[in-house]
Amino acid sequence: MQYKPEIFCEQFPLVKYFVCHLTYYRELHHKYREIELKSPFWTFTIDAHLVRAVIYWCVVFGSEGCNPTHWKHLSEGNVDCLRESFRQSLFRHTNFTLSTWDTYWREMVNFRNEYIAHRELNYNKPVPYLDPALEVAYVYDGWIRDIISPDVLEEPPLKESVTELQRSIKPLVTELLTKTKQYENT
Repeated sequence: MQYKPEIFCEQFPLVKYFVCHLTYYRELHHKYREIELKSPFWTFTIDAHLVRAVIYWCVVFGSEGCNPTHWKHLSEGNVDCLRESFRQSLFRHTNFTLSTWDTYWREMVNFRNEYIAHRELNYNKPVPYLDPALEVAYVYDGWIRDIISPDVLEEPPLKESVTELQRSIKPLVTELLTKTKQYENT
């Protein structure tokens, strides 16, 4: 399938940024709760990673019309084929069906629209469960490698990147938050 390299070159890093911010959020949030830290700085920092993760996810997988980096914009002439191949991959590699995908997609986009980008008064819905969003990113990673073939993406799959990122940041997160907790106790 023909694809637009200029869109791919913008799009793939956005998916990777989503994965990184989600990983940072989860590692920080876990340690923050574990050591029972009460720090406005770390609360805002952790929340900022969550917000950035959702924004990046929505830039690629959210509203289709106006966003030039949406996954459907990878091809001008083969949009229907592109849409079908992505959905088939998504449904094959996750527990999503057309209905559950639509519901989840709407939940993510509404969270971005109603809480992150345009704060609705009295917004009280929970943060969407982000494991499915991560699965979508992993599916995209495999799918995009097929789409750009015979071109090659010369970096490890996102799933491997997450494992390495978690391994590399755990000690840093532990050290930073532990030192903050010690500082609070002095």
